[in-house]
Amino acid sequence: MKRALQLWSVAALVTCCFVATATADDRAICGAVPAKSATEAACNRIIASPATSDHDRALAYTFRATAKRAQPDLTGAIADYSEALTLLPNFPQALIGRGIAYRETKDTAHATADFDQALKLDPKNAKALYERGLTKRQSGDGSGGDADIAAAKALDPNVAGRP
Repeated sequence: MKRALQLWSVAALVTCCFVATATADDRAICGAVPAKSATEAACNRIIASPATSDHDRALAYTFRATAKRAQPDLTGAIADYSEALTLLPNFPQALIGRGIAYRETKDTAHATADFDQALKLDPKNAKALYERGLTKRQSGDGSGGDADIAAAKALDPNVAGRP
């Protein structure tokens, strides 16, 4: 019995240390820009871990959604961004990502709503302003789109090239 308890303790210690190392690796892979081929699997492990905070889980959902959007799995991306927003309702990056995914599905109404919400949270968010401008252009509001894009470029001249 004592020997079994000792073995259990060693196994628990090794498992604990292995999980901590895997988590550090998973964080690096999950948050890689551009996404790597292992991004989704690493993000899945972070999301599934009971030790992950809501904040970190929301980040993992957002990174996984961005990887899905690049595939493109737009339905999966929208679902993951929405999960991130359930955990962190005021998370501009998830709103912007979901807005882009909505725009790519031609759902400009939902896209604009997400960009508007991101701008309410952070009025000087050049990425949200730029993406809203592109969405306005797509929905036929060329002058409104041009104004948003110009304002975004005034805040960040390189916004068009940012992921």
